[in-house]
Amino acid sequence: MARNHQELLTDPGERFVEELCSVLHNDEKVEAFIERYGVKEFTGGSLGRRIFSLPDSLVRDDFIGDTDLETFYVIKASGKPLPHSYREIKVWQKACDLGRKHESLFAPIHAWDAEDYRWLIMRRVRPVSPHKGDIAYLLSGQEYIYDPDAPEWMEEELTELGWTVEDVEMNVGVLNDGLCMMDYGGVDRRDDSIEVRHL
Repeated sequence: MARNHQELLTDPGERFVEELCSVLHNDEKVEAFIERYGVKEFTGGSLGRRIFSLPDSLVRDDFIGDTDLETFYVIKASGKPLPHSYREIKVWQKACDLGRKHESLFAPIHAWDAEDYRWLIMRRVRPVSPHKGDIAYLLSGQEYIYDPDAPEWMEEELTELGWTVEDVEMNVGVLNDGLCMMDYGGVDRRDDSIEVRHL
């Protein structure tokens, strides 16, 4: 079973997460928040959820590993409970239960709001796009890897292991030289459906 590392965040990190959720809940402009903390917002958030870099300084040292990216983690957050986050956490837990072969196909979720599912902290990966000169990534200034075969490979791997997936094309990333899903709210089990909860 996947562990929810409650001790992952420092005290300032916990305040950061609460403030972020408050800003999003109150529909305040996030620009001041971004500037104050020096975080970057990424494209790709959906269903009311936004994605930000999580400064390494807000995470306990023993949870930080080597990476060639600016931060080790991202936070996906909303100001309200989200079924999409709940589902993504359940997919991660199911993949962990099924073993390393399954788990390796998903960017790890390291911590989450187990009460309201307003946020989750995920390992940061480098996005992969099947489109050369991907406008969304270029406009956001986010580095990505061009690989036209990655989505098809990922879908075949997931299908072979009994998973179904929607919208795989823009949700593949690279972690430790392997491909994985970086957003998997649209992933399910073919014969063992993932629990859905309306929050």
